[in-house]
This record gives sequence, C-alpha cells and structure tokens, in this order.
Amino acid sequence: MSTVVPIRGFNEAKRPARELRSRMETLLLNEEIFNRWLAPPFQRELKVTQRVREAACEIEHNGGVIPGIITLGHLKSEPVRVYLLDGQHRIAAAHITKLKEFIGDVRVCEFDSMAEMGEEFVRLNSKLRTMVPDDILRALEGSSAPLRALHSRCEFIGYSNVRRGDKATTLLSMSCTLRCWVGSKKDTPQISGSGSVIDIVDTLTMADMEELSVFLLAAKSAWGNDVAYFRLWGNLNLAMCMWLWRQIVLSPKQAQQRRVTLSPDQFQKCMMSVSANSQYLDWLVGRSLSERDRNPCYNKLKAIFATRIREISRSNTTPKFPQPSWAA
Repeated sequence: MSTVVPIRGFNEAKRPARELRSRMETLLLNEEIFNRWLAPPFQRELKVTQRVREAACEIEHNGGVIPGIITLGHLKSEPVRVYLLDGQHRIAAAHITKLKEFIGDVRVCEFDSMAEMGEEFVRLNSKLRTMVPDDILRALEGSSAPLRALHSRCEFIGYSNVRRGDKATTLLSMSCTLRCWVGSKKDTPQISGSGSVIDIVDTLTMADMEELSVFLLAAKSAWGNDVAYFRLWGNLNLAMCMWLWRQIVLSPKQAQQRRVTLSPDQFQKCMMSVSANSQYLDWLVGRSLSERDRNPCYNKLKAIFATRIREISRSNTTPKFPQPSWAA
C-alpha cells in the first residue's frame, strides 16, 4: 500500500482558473493527520447521527476506505494551516472504527480569504448531514458586509444553540431573524415565499442592516432574555412587531398624515407594554404566523400600543393605526 497515489489525467490547460487552485490526491490517512486539520470558523456543529454510525460500519467493512471526497482548504497567505471544509462527519465515522489507517480521496483548495473559503463551503454538499439555513448563513457572513455588521452589532443573534433565559447569549437564529424581517416588508406579513437564505443575503443592504439592528436593539431592551418573555421572540410576535415598526416608524411621509407615527424610543416603550401584558403572553402559546393567528395578533398589539401611546401623549384621542385588508 503506497502512502500517496496522485490522481492522474487532469488537463491543466483546459481547466478554469478557479479549478487550477485545487488538486486532488488519494492519501493514506491516520489519526495524526486528522488532528492536523483545523475546523474553519464557519464549520457546522458535529453531530454523531445514525448515518454517521452506519458510515463507520461501511468504512470498517471496506478496510478503511473513506467514501466520497474530503475537501481541505488553506489560505494563500497562510499555507501551513489546513482547514477541513467537507468531510468532518466521515472523519468522525473513521474515529468510531478500530482501524489505524484509512484511504481517502482528498481535494486541497487554495483561497485568497476566509470569506472565499466560506462560499466554497456553502457549495459543497455533505451526504451525512443536510445543511440547515443557519449553516449557510454562518458561512456567508465572511463575504456579506451587511450580515457581518448585523451579527457584530446584535451579538444576541446566532447560528445555532438558541437558548432563552437569564444566562442565554443567543436569543434568535439568524435565519429566523432575516425571514421575519423580509416577510414584514410585504403588505401581508408572512415568512413563506421569501426565497432561500442565499437570495435574502444577496439582497441585504447596509441600509437594511441599519434599520433592522435599530429595531432588534429596541426589542432586546424592551423584552430582554428573561425566560418569561421568550414567546415574544417567536416568529408571530416578532414579525408583527417588525411590520408595525415599518408602518409607523419607517413609514413614508405621505402615510404619516393618515396614521400615528412613533419614534424608535416611543416604539420601544410600546414593546415594553407588550411584555407586561400577561394575557397577551398567554395567548401567544401555540400561535404561528398563519392567517388564523395574524389578524387577532395585530388587533391585540394595536390595543396594547394604543394604551401606551395615550399615556405617552397624555391624550384620550385614539391613535390611528394602519388598516390592511387582511386585518379587516
């Protein structure tokens, strides 16, 4: 058994420029080599699933042959550090076996930046664990300035392990946040039909990031991370509050003549009243952003907001809210 068997037959002159920066070899692998490969910052959480255990049986049965192609990457400026882009679950399967040596087809790619490496990670398709939207967004953060800025400014948004409570650091998943924000831009707030997360990132601008981050920071100040208020971070209430924010805080000037308008600070005080309404919190149990729940949710939010606005303005006049057709 030879330690390295290069793959032959490539015509370098006919390959596109991007492909010229990669090579593929069949290598003899072991634990020492596996331990040299680093996890890139956007790598998914490793989970030993039933399919991983089945792959371990397959590798052991085939005498150490690892199926598929393992993809590694290194930065042009730092060729010594090698990152494992695709194949971590197959490597985990190899760890489960009792074998000492393995044979695998290994593709090594060179990148100009970690962002470029992240884009390649998205293009790869793992056969052992399907990528979820947050996995894709984590990898795209390096190449998306708005996404990167949003995550930096609102550190309570994350890509996994969303937990709510006094010690929680991640209150929202990035994919849910972006889907609610894009869905709140429509005449009828909804999450479905917003396209893939890749499409959303492609259309995300720095102006979107600025508007969204101001809302999220106001919501974080009003609701906090107390477990008693975790329902307020659900899709229904979050998307409906985002929709109202667009309508009465970010609304165009011509709309301001027909409805109440609030400053971000005033809107934040209204959201504080939402968290203080125990009946509304109880009503949110089991609710979703569906046609059945959207209308009553909006009416309940209007009533809570109206009471707080009258307190702020010290007026008994009932504020005028948007009256969309879906809320008739």
